[in-house]
Amino acid sequence: MPAFLDSITSTGWLSGLLPPINRLGQSVTPLLLSGRLRDTPLKSRWLFRTTMLMGIPFLALSGMVAWSGTELQRWMPLIFLFLYAVFFATTGMNQAVFNTIQGKLIIANRRGRLIAIAGYVGSPVSILAVLFIMRPWVDQSSPKFWAVFLFTGCVFLIASFCARFLRESSDQPIAPAERRRPVRDAIYCLQNDRHLRRMCMLSGLIACPMVLFPYYQRLGRSLPDYENHMLMTWVICQNVGAAAFSWFAGMIADSRGTRSALRMLTLAAALSPIVPLVLWQAGTADWYWITFLWLGTVPVTFRMKINYVLELTAPRQHPIYISTTALSTTPIIFLSPIAGVMISHTGYVLPFLLVSAAAAVSWAVTLFIIEPRSPEFQRSH
Repeated sequence: MPAFLDSITSTGWLSGLLPPINRLGQSVTPLLLSGRLRDTPLKSRWLFRTTMLMGIPFLALSGMVAWSGTELQRWMPLIFLFLYAVFFATTGMNQAVFNTIQGKLIIANRRGRLIAIAGYVGSPVSILAVLFIMRPWVDQSSPKFWAVFLFTGCVFLIASFCARFLRESSDQPIAPAERRRPVRDAIYCLQNDRHLRRMCMLSGLIACPMVLFPYYQRLGRSLPDYENHMLMTWVICQNVGAAAFSWFAGMIADSRGTRSALRMLTLAAALSPIVPLVLWQAGTADWYWITFLWLGTVPVTFRMKINYVLELTAPRQHPIYISTTALSTTPIIFLSPIAGVMISHTGYVLPFLLVSAAAAVSWAVTLFIIEPRSPEFQRSH
């Protein structure tokens, strides 16, 4: 997505808007709809609808790129940002629904296995799609973004029907007296659960590497010997990294607890801004793929964080706990445009080092969170 935005506009600060739009969509929407999700007896119906809706922005983008005229090209960056916002608003709700269903259907010491399976099954499928489907579209001077968007939108539509195969028992309806407004509900939970407060602090710090996401590609494309086909290689490497870290983290989570897996992942994520700086000093794009291999830690860390949150409370409270934790990442992500300005004026070193330091603090916070499966926590809950 950053590569496509760079191809339709030379305004660099627009790339800095991508992380804030991303996180706002994935945090505000789930919070506003968390009450309705909690009160819905069958959550899988939401999973079907939100997954289908995630495909619509990509189909619209495909049509826009394929049939854009001179007048449309002038407005294309703004239309792209609007569709990007719609996609991530829907994605945020989709993730909240998925995690709520996971907390309802899968016991705590098997959720790590689900992350592992998603890694070593989903990632190879993605890699094969890149090699045999995406390669002809991007391995040329002018990538066929319309084809990439069309394929992605169609896959989301197909994926939505997988939710139809879930077997879910209906939840008991919530009494009207127990219903609260979403914001008030979030404040109430934060006031009464110190473990949730610590996780929100940790969640915000973990989000720091995402501030730099638009600039990892930009740094790589600025290196000597860069070629367009390397974008495909970077996508493959990020999937390989996600698969590897998913497997390790999932096994640790099921055997030793989610806290142990989270500690390992946050420590690895703290190094993600350091790796591209080291490779940058090599002065060539040939080895820059290692950056994206390491960036595979970031999505796995986010999934493990949600698994930890699921263990802090009863299933009925999962929607509000998930959305509150997601919302805590939003303030940090607003620093992305500032990071873009810093990169323009001071270069890549200072912003990348600052983000790495903040991520290192997130690892320090994991030393003070409780293990939900410990007798101490079980007695208090």
